[in-house]
Amino acid sequence: MPFLCSLRTREDWFIALAFAAGSVAFTVAFFVQPITDPVGLAIVVLLAGLTEALSVRLYFGGWVSVSFVGTAMAAVLFGPPGAVTVAAVIALVGYFRRERAQRKLAFNFGHETLAAFVATMLVAGVQAVLGSYLPRSVLALVEGGLASLALFAVDGVAVAAIISLTTQRSFGATFRDNIGWLFPYYGVLGLVAGGLAVIFNELGVAAVAVMVLPVVLARYSVTQFVERTRENVLRLERSNEQLHRAYIEIRDMSEQLRDAYTGTLESLVTALDVRDQETRGHSVRVAHHALDIARLLGIKDEEELLTIYRGALMHDVGKIGVPDAILLKPDRLTEEEWEFMRRHPAIGYRILAQVPYLRPAAKIVLAHHERWDGNGYPRGLAGEEIPVGARIFAVCDTYDAIISDRPYRRGQSPEEALAEILRCAGTQFDPRVVEAFEALFPRWRQEEPGNPARPLLYLPAWRQADGAPGRAAS
Repeated sequence: MPFLCSLRTREDWFIALAFAAGSVAFTVAFFVQPITDPVGLAIVVLLAGLTEALSVRLYFGGWVSVSFVGTAMAAVLFGPPGAVTVAAVIALVGYFRRERAQRKLAFNFGHETLAAFVATMLVAGVQAVLGSYLPRSVLALVEGGLASLALFAVDGVAVAAIISLTTQRSFGATFRDNIGWLFPYYGVLGLVAGGLAVIFNELGVAAVAVMVLPVVLARYSVTQFVERTRENVLRLERSNEQLHRAYIEIRDMSEQLRDAYTGTLESLVTALDVRDQETRGHSVRVAHHALDIARLLGIKDEEELLTIYRGALMHDVGKIGVPDAILLKPDRLTEEEWEFMRRHPAIGYRILAQVPYLRPAAKIVLAHHERWDGNGYPRGLAGEEIPVGARIFAVCDTYDAIISDRPYRRGQSPEEALAEILRCAGTQFDPRVVEAFEALFPRWRQEEPGNPARPLLYLPAWRQADGAPGRAAS
């Protein structure tokens, strides 16, 4: 075959190996045992060829045939030379019945003749072990069933292997999904092959009339099965299409609702910024930076990212409960005023916890002034007791606060802010978060201190053109 002269892929080499193995098995079979009943073998060959010619095309483009019954029957009746002859004829008829591809002919000839040879060796073993204990008719049924299962094993492994090589899918999954379901089919029809062998031994050439009927009935039953399967598949495809449309509609509604929630949050943050002009844009910038760090730390879950975003954006919502005289005081706060100011995380938590979709973010709001060493407030949490979103936020909040102007001081440089955050790693801040912050600092350094950043509308990954979750340009 010409293609054997130009083997380029692993599939080509596997086909060549199968063809070589089948050719060896075909040759050896005629040395093991001579053909003792050429007329009977010719009848089985014709029936097997007819069965293969009547193979049924499946809805997904494959084919199903019961011609292996002829191979199993020949293994019982005629031994190795008869079985490999039937297998070779089946491969040749399949070549003319379907697409005439030499690669497929070589592959089918190889694995089918090899399987036939293995089946006859199994039959010979059964005859040697059980031949003197079982009646001939019972022995033939056992031999037919085992021969058919041997065909299933060898053919199944070969077909699953070539599919696996072609699709790059694992062999185990390929065998399970494409071959495994045929096991009972081969087992039952193997018993049919044994029964036909018994009939052939009893009636000889006259058995042809009896043997044609099962072939026709098998073909009819397979055709009916395939037709019903095709109808069921079409119904499932229609149902799947309807479910997909419903999913798209629900997803769109969910996204619209999420956007509405986000818009509400941003409106509230804007209201807070209007109240305190000195921190204008602070919440948006911090939320921006918190998402950057979260992604660098390997957080990919959309809901977790959204929770971090909401917590960072709404971290100061509790300042609604802080009087203007304290919040907007141009001088440093007294200890008593600081004590009042420290209530805002708990106030913010109580506000957000009343809204179900904001409860996860409320935990970040409550913990956003906790410290890694346990000296923060309001609960004195330490280390990983602090929610990861709050640990991320603490670094971002401190950075933005240091570089921004306040009524009582000028903002410091980004480099000074970086130095302070590095100094406090392991005491005030989570060291891992500080490492991520340091890695992102060169990019953040380009941002103008105090610039209120563009609106930060969190979008799920599937809705973004660039595929990166986070913000959409205004």
